[in-house]
Amino acid sequence: MPGAPWILRSLLFVPGDRADMIAKATRYGADALILDLEDGVAPDAKARARQTIAAALERVFPQEPIILVRVNGMESGLLDDDLAIALRPRINAVCLPKCNAPEEIQAMDARLHLLEDRWGVSGGRIRLLPMIETARGVLAAPAIARGHRRVAALGFGAEDFTADIGVARTRAGGEVAYARAAVSLAAHAAGIDALDGIYADFRDADGLRADTASARTLGYTGKMLIHPAQVGTVHAAFAPSASEVEHAARIVAAFEEAQARGAGVAVVDGAMVDRPVVLRAQRILALADRG
Repeated sequence: MPGAPWILRSLLFVPGDRADMIAKATRYGADALILDLEDGVAPDAKARARQTIAAALERVFPQEPIILVRVNGMESGLLDDDLAIALRPRINAVCLPKCNAPEEIQAMDARLHLLEDRWGVSGGRIRLLPMIETARGVLAAPAIARGHRRVAALGFGAEDFTADIGVARTRAGGEVAYARAAVSLAAHAAGIDALDGIYADFRDADGLRADTASARTLGYTGKMLIHPAQVGTVHAAFAPSASEVEHAARIVAAFEEAQARGAGVAVVDGAMVDRPVVLRAQRILALADRG
């Protein structure tokens, strides 16, 4: 994956045809914004949304937060217009909905290389966030996660997944349990982030808190949001505890001390500490610094 690792606890969807909402979106403290051209935009508003996003990317955003554009999917017939009109060098990544096969990642890479060449930026700078939202996508998730070095994370979309398999979406979530776990496992096996889908009732903070806690137990490292009011709840749910921070700090310190002695591993509380453990500890400290 190109570039430094991202901290993506919260990814806030913003309708691409709403210039007023895009202009205000950086105020809410989300780690990333997803400017939407797909489900959040009516069919007859998509052309206007492309122009609105393009104009916003030219003038609105500072260096932070991370900016993604959710384009329409490979089978929509709208993808090439989305890429050609809406995207600008300010974006960090493209969110690809309903990704069903690694070949779609390869096809997106070719399209993004053309954009990068046109912009005169380094090849591979634009990352990809494939959304796993169908039965086919879940079964192909391991291959999609490894489909290209551009792939920064896998996202799971429960709403579209349940529609695809023809079942009702329930609060308990048993109907998505297998798929939700499978997407997280595929992401972690590939060494990338796992991002959970939306919690639709933005007025239900307790439900969001419980849903995010459930996602975290499955290994999800972030969550997609549909309302600014959800940002604080999600950040709190992903925040490490004081004991986790203290333990992580000791791991990093012990490993740095071992490296200074020329050793590749350290021991903390009787357990071996090697580089993967240190990377997890560093992520915990980075999360703690975010507050």
